[in-house]
Amino acid sequence: MTEQGKITRALIGLSAVVIAVCAVVVAVKVVGTHPQRPLLDQEAVERQVSATARSGSSAKVDMSREGVFCPTAIEAKKGIKFECDVYLAPGEPTTVKAEVVDDQGKLSMSKL
Repeated sequence: MTEQGKITRALIGLSAVVIAVCAVVVAVKVVGTHPQRPLLDQEAVERQVSATARSGSSAKVDMSREGVFCPTAIEAKKGIKFECDVYLAPGEPTTVKAEVVDDQGKLSMSKL
């Protein structure tokens, strides 16, 4: 095989690799352009739910998250609504309804 043929084959092979790498880079950029909304701090939400559930009851008002069950990965997006179950004591389940009132994650809560 001539020297020119070897160089041509090498350039074709190199071109294929460069095109493949470019395709991967473009695909990653396209997939990565969708910004994710921030999520609410799970611990902070559960402490706030706990305080809301315990307010006005004989249960001690504290910041414990024990017995609080909320959805995970809640977006900090205005209008998102969710409910949490709170077990203050055996036989005393309480549901707290919450709504995200602004895109910074401020919540409005009420007992059901």
